[in-house]
Amino acid sequence: MRTTGTKSEALIRGLLLACLALAVLAPPLAAQAQAQNQPLIIAHVAPTTGRFALHAEADRRGVEMAIEEYNARGGVLGRELVLISRDPSLEPEQAAKVAGELIEHTDAAFLIGAISSGVAASMSAVCQEKGMIFINTNSSAPSESLENAHRSKFVFDAHGANINRALLKYALAKQDSKRVLLLSEDDLFGRSNAEAMKPYIAEYGGQVVGEVLAPEDMPDPKALLRQVAQIPADVVAVSISGDNQIKLFSQIDPAVLERQAWIVGEVDWEELYPAPGTPRPLFGTTWAWHLDTPGTVAFVDRYRQRYGHTRLAYPGDVTHAAYLATKALLEAITRAGSTDNHAVIAQLEAYRASAAERMQHAPAWMDPVSHHLQQSVYIARWNPRSTRPELGLEILGHVPPEEARLEQEAQTRLEPLAETPRLAR
Repeated sequence: MRTTGTKSEALIRGLLLACLALAVLAPPLAAQAQAQNQPLIIAHVAPTTGRFALHAEADRRGVEMAIEEYNARGGVLGRELVLISRDPSLEPEQAAKVAGELIEHTDAAFLIGAISSGVAASMSAVCQEKGMIFINTNSSAPSESLENAHRSKFVFDAHGANINRALLKYALAKQDSKRVLLLSEDDLFGRSNAEAMKPYIAEYGGQVVGEVLAPEDMPDPKALLRQVAQIPADVVAVSISGDNQIKLFSQIDPAVLERQAWIVGEVDWEELYPAPGTPRPLFGTTWAWHLDTPGTVAFVDRYRQRYGHTRLAYPGDVTHAAYLATKALLEAITRAGSTDNHAVIAQLEAYRASAAERMQHAPAWMDPVSHHLQQSVYIARWNPRSTRPELGLEILGHVPPEEARLEQEAQTRLEPLAETPRLAR
């Protein structure tokens, strides 16, 4: 009788444990089963008004191209992909509210976009709290992969520290005197990039002799340029983005750029193509429409068939980054066989892409510690006298990811996966 009782108790304990396991797994499994015949909704969040409006449009086009490509093959996990768009504004508090509303009051399964680093930081904090995966396609503040990194966020743009590491080495090597002036936006993007540059300036024998902060709205670039002119410097390192960059360089005498080394951590196509006559110093980018890399011609052709009649008649680095970031997400869902965020996070952390898949000159990989994509960057310049704006971008060199990597990312601390809420839609 004692043996029978022991077996019965063991059976009951086993059944209880099985029920407990099902209870833990029930929410994602139930959501998956219920959603099998429902569209898979992806929310694109980027500021459609203000100084990043054109960037947001370019970003959305990249997301659209990836989604259309997958829908033509039957969607993902047998589900049609549906893209919805929301404007988070450029105010972090409003952006956090928009992210919360998308998570709580829509069936969106993933958030993708950002552009502004401050907006990305705000939205991704809400996403982490709720377990929503956030794909940051195009924000370039180093803080996105350092203090503002999250387990549920993946950053697919190169940031200013990656590009400035190469640019500063190049610029300072050509100077006998190595005085550096930092000209930065007074926001998360500008301050984060300025701080990330300082160790590289010291490493390459330079000295920071001054810092000038530009207000986000930049009402008068001439006043800023007068401040810059009053500080003797050999190199001016600029961290100014969006339309502010166009306003700034439209007021600079090209002769200044010839006698003084100016560098810009990153210049997006959306800041070049609409202002072809505006001079630019050396800058960095992650891709150009005329790179001699596998897949580039076909991608450009697809883009121009769809958008060749618009203001941005050629694709740039923003569209390229958004397209590949969206593909990375959809591939991760496919490999996971599920929209369960824990399973998809694991696949995104293991993301690897060949040079051909990236349309770049070297393979790229997702850093599992910082959740920041390590990829190629290019040193470039702009020819304002080009007869056609699409021919103004000139690529001078390629920097492989291992030479552009920000070392501090090795110390990034993400929330444990076990403490990230489960979510599947």
